[in-house]
Amino acid sequence: MTARTDEWTPPISDAAVARATGQTWAQWRCDLDAWAGGLDHPALARRLKEERGLSGWWAQMVSGSWEMMTGRRDPHQRACGDGKYQASAAKTVQAAPVAVQAAFDLPGFADWGPAGVFTRTSGTPGKSVNGQWSEGGRLAVWLTAKDPAKTQISLSHEGIETAPDCEHWKTEWRAALARLKTRLETGRSGDT
Repeated sequence: MTARTDEWTPPISDAAVARATGQTWAQWRCDLDAWAGGLDHPALARRLKEERGLSGWWAQMVSGSWEMMTGRRDPHQRACGDGKYQASAAKTVQAAPVAVQAAFDLPGFADWGPAGVFTRTSGTPGKSVNGQWSEGGRLAVWLTAKDPAKTQISLSHEGIETAPDCEHWKTEWRAALARLKTRLETGRSGDT
């Protein structure tokens, strides 16, 4: 791995992790350094949940953060051990989930998405869209209705080969979702 532990900061404050788990990040680092070195991510998260009483979410957060603090994996690198990366983006838009979902179909996607072709393979009406991305990897998009005309979009681009490519796609997807928000809320393309 190439993570530099002196350059990476956990995404949640010491105060918040201590309130939720009883230990700060430095305490977790010392604690896990003493016994977790031989465990893969699923085993470590499972032990944190079963033996330390952390919720599933906090077990994932603590184990993943420790892996990044120790250089076992890079930020945005998937925990499954395949060495690939995952870029995420999110945006809340004033539009119904069905309208957001329809925007992922052609020709609409070409108006706001990054250069490439998205081929839908599955999904749940008004809740999710999944498919292959022509530039590599898969897209998983979750739609959460905040009210009938407001939707939170959470996009995950999985299976990215390198850290620089992950950074590129994070930037691309964030810009694309901003264009989609403009398109859905104003009817304009977002490039003007």
